[in-house]
Amino acid sequence: MRRAQSVSTLSAKPAVKIISQRKIKCFIACAPGLEKLLAAELKRLCEVDSKVRRAGIDCVLTQPQIYRFCLWSRLANRVLYPLAGFAIDSEKTYYTALKDIDWSRHVNANGSIAVDFFSANSCITHSRYGAQLTKDAVVDWFREKYNERPGVDRDTPDIRINVYLFKNRARVSLDMSGQSLHRRNYRTAGGSAPLKENLAAAILLASRWVPHKETLVDPMCGSATLLIEGAMIAGNIAPGLQRDYFGFLGWRKHDHATWAELIAEAQAQKKLADIPAISGFDIDVRAVEVAKNNIAAAGLSDVIEVEAQDFFADTTPLAGAPGMVVTNPPYGERLEEKAQLGQFYGRLGRALKQRAGGWRLALFTVPSLQHRTGIDAKPVLTCSNGGIDCQLFSGRIPASRKRVPAMTSADPVKAGRSAVATKAGQQTAPGISQFADRLRKNLRQIKGWAKSVGATNYRVYDADLPDYAFALDVYHDVNPAKGPYVCLQEYRPPAQIDKDLAELRLASAAQVVIEQLSCVEDNLAVKRRDRQRGDQQYQRIHRSDVFHQVAEGDCKLLINLHDYLDCGLFLDHRKVRHWIGSHADGARFLNLYCYTAAATVHAIGGGVRESVSVDLSQRYLAWAQENMAANGFESDRHRLVRADCSSWIDQYIARGDSQPFDMIFLDPPTFSNSSATANDWDVQRDHASMIERCMTILSPAGTLIFSNNFRRFKLSEQIPAKYTVQDKTRWSLQRDFSRSSRIHQCWFIRHAG
Repeated sequence: MRRAQSVSTLSAKPAVKIISQRKIKCFIACAPGLEKLLAAELKRLCEVDSKVRRAGIDCVLTQPQIYRFCLWSRLANRVLYPLAGFAIDSEKTYYTALKDIDWSRHVNANGSIAVDFFSANSCITHSRYGAQLTKDAVVDWFREKYNERPGVDRDTPDIRINVYLFKNRARVSLDMSGQSLHRRNYRTAGGSAPLKENLAAAILLASRWVPHKETLVDPMCGSATLLIEGAMIAGNIAPGLQRDYFGFLGWRKHDHATWAELIAEAQAQKKLADIPAISGFDIDVRAVEVAKNNIAAAGLSDVIEVEAQDFFADTTPLAGAPGMVVTNPPYGERLEEKAQLGQFYGRLGRALKQRAGGWRLALFTVPSLQHRTGIDAKPVLTCSNGGIDCQLFSGRIPASRKRVPAMTSADPVKAGRSAVATKAGQQTAPGISQFADRLRKNLRQIKGWAKSVGATNYRVYDADLPDYAFALDVYHDVNPAKGPYVCLQEYRPPAQIDKDLAELRLASAAQVVIEQLSCVEDNLAVKRRDRQRGDQQYQRIHRSDVFHQVAEGDCKLLINLHDYLDCGLFLDHRKVRHWIGSHADGARFLNLYCYTAAATVHAIGGGVRESVSVDLSQRYLAWAQENMAANGFESDRHRLVRADCSSWIDQYIARGDSQPFDMIFLDPPTFSNSSATANDWDVQRDHASMIERCMTILSPAGTLIFSNNFRRFKLSEQIPAKYTVQDKTRWSLQRDFSRSSRIHQCWFIRHAG
């Protein structure tokens, strides 16, 4: 096989400039229905007009334009370069006409060929026989001229010959694409009814999705083709960059320098930082696994998130600003009964109104089912998918009009006093049954998701009901026999809420948690989370000195349920830690305000060659040391430093000869006024200066991960003006924090250029 020397290894700009400007009449093939979109794409890419035909367009291109279009087209199937056209009346005249073509201009005598043959209303009726006859004519031509013959390679031939025979009129062409351009080489496997990549791109283009203004969500993402194509459009990623074969690579007229220049240009034009929040769901855990593999193969794991979730069962509104929901739901193969399909589309419409009211909708389905959603949408594209005539419907999703019934008495204080006055054996907190139902539902959904992503520690409830304003986190010991550990944190109730009522709700909720999670009482920690000042968040509130070992991926980490407000492991940063581990190989890693150094453990496990973790607390550095020891990390290449982070970084810069870091994790507190430091810390006031100093010790290709949990935080405008900044907040918050989108903010910051 001719491998990707022309694609993946050619990045430097070649010395030889484009030289071939000869005009070539071409036919560009596409799926019926996409012709106008294809003509617009050609105009945009090559500034060339075209004539629309059925299933394609006629145009005139130069050789560099052919290359550019093969590399960049999101919609085309094939680019055909006609060699000859002639009429026939028999097999013999067809064979003779083929031998009038000078085949040595296109392929070497010892090269390879393949033939695609299509026939209708002609004297040659069998496509396989027509392909064989074509191959024989080319081989015989070489034998007679050179006493040599080319071989046959069905997969990656030097040239692929395309013959279209209609009413005894033959058009013989070279297929410049080699194989259909819809194949981007990221699909490791497809779902049960996958969209072709170029049809997915057509759906997004026809729906007029605006990447820099709209997020993108597919609630039934299957193998994630729509999401991947969306990310490639938003990130200006050429669809052909990952292909290792085109039909012109073995062509005798192939211009290697021109192709190398186009590849280098495409590599330089990728803008991953421009990709908005893109996410998807699917009820099928196996489909989600396939989707993740495809996303990884496309190199887009950092920008697309997919989860195993029943979109109908959850009631949580989609996170982020209103964007566009795009989906290709079942309409024939996965749901066969018409009655089932009608009910399915009704449920889909209700779920979209409840979870995505105000968003735009791009729904690709059969016309007879769209109206069952109850959403007013107009057809903007008609195209066949798998032999089924479909349409793309575009419209605005209205908000659900369904009212949510009140969970508690209109006067909770009065209701609480009444409950407290009840006999002790009958004492019940108002709304506790609703809390129990919500927790049961959340557990069912979160456990399925957690299993699909391998999460063993997660949040299952976060103030879902206003009267039960708790955060509930579950941790699992590395020894399953020890059962789950649960931390129930109450957000301080408003002052007007009766104290007895608040205590009754908390006690009742704790009992429900013990029952539903099968948690022994000693493994449940109940805390009250007030507004923290200074370093109060990190102060000891109890003294048990009991630690439990939990797993996060391949890492072992220690938690302490009772002694501090936090347990030693910030669950909302789970995805960031995994990213650090997966990108750590061979890097130098700096963890500022490292806390218990969970991120450092992931980095060391991922293969960093050296790490430095800085924190002012001796207690948490000792905890960090225990985390490292639990994983067998006891190397002098991984230093734990007790220091004020701001002072430490100033001293590191002042030394002048210090090595840069390839990855820096900066997750400071909101405020700090420790007596051990000369100056207090305010994240809003001081973050820009801190980021600037971090960037001075970050390697040219390095990444600074900056995060904080100040809900009103605004990133200084001077940072994106000077550096390349990606807002990774939505990406970093996984399914269990979908209700807490403001729990932290996160950016990836890199040197510009």
